[in-house]
Amino acid sequence: MVRLFASRRRAQWTGRLIGALLPWLVELQPLNAQSTPPAAASQPKPVPKPPPKRYEFNGTLGFSQTRGNAEALAANVSNKFRYGIAGWSMQQDLAFFYGKANGKINTNFWNGGLRGDRVLHQRMSVFLAARYDRNQLQGITNRFQQGFGLNLLAIDDKQNRLNVSLGGSLFQQELTAGSTVRLPRAFPAARAAFDYRRRFTGLAYIQQNAEYLPAVGDTATSYFVNTETAVVAPLSKSVGLKVGYVIRYNSDPPVRNRVQLRTTDTFFSSGLTLTF
Repeated sequence: MVRLFASRRRAQWTGRLIGALLPWLVELQPLNAQSTPPAAASQPKPVPKPPPKRYEFNGTLGFSQTRGNAEALAANVSNKFRYGIAGWSMQQDLAFFYGKANGKINTNFWNGGLRGDRVLHQRMSVFLAARYDRNQLQGITNRFQQGFGLNLLAIDDKQNRLNVSLGGSLFQQELTAGSTVRLPRAFPAARAAFDYRRRFTGLAYIQQNAEYLPAVGDTATSYFVNTETAVVAPLSKSVGLKVGYVIRYNSDPPVRNRVQLRTTDTFFSSGLTLTF
């Protein structure tokens, strides 16, 4: 009897305790629900940045012909190709301008190169490069350039991309017959350059690059400045219209047949470009 009475008393006290705490538990439940952060699934997930393309190709072809009181023929061909894999990036580029007026060649310019970049950091890489150019109207039959340097990706967002490079180069050049120049046949030079692209849409952009190449040593007053400006407007997903302007400046141009050649050559081009 005593045990039965004690069990009944414990059951009564337990019921009273639960009845007293139940209102508090009901009131605390909404507070706990409010303090709980929303489920991760309800939060918008950041859009992952698409991986960079393994390869990129861009080729341009332009041609014009004039007949009548004067005859003129002009053609320009250029391409750029990049392939990247396992921290390496290989690049190739070529530009060719040819012009003829009244039976006389007034433009004949070649410029092409190869470059290999090795990524050291997300925004930093080292590179080795080789380049060849030919411009007989400026007194250059053949000119070879071997370069090296450090490249920094200073800006990289949806609309802007800026690369800055510092390094050095070694030149070897062969002049046209009857031409002389103060620079020796082979000479070293420093190099500072930048490459900037402003993207307006997925396929429309403007690009500006420039390099400064001062000779070092006994010919420290001589230098080269090369720039290129390009505007591309898309016609379709992979075809666009490209307008370009190239400037090549030589502070000490050759003297040919006792005539000082001009310091600046400019090349204006337009044509269709193919990108993929």
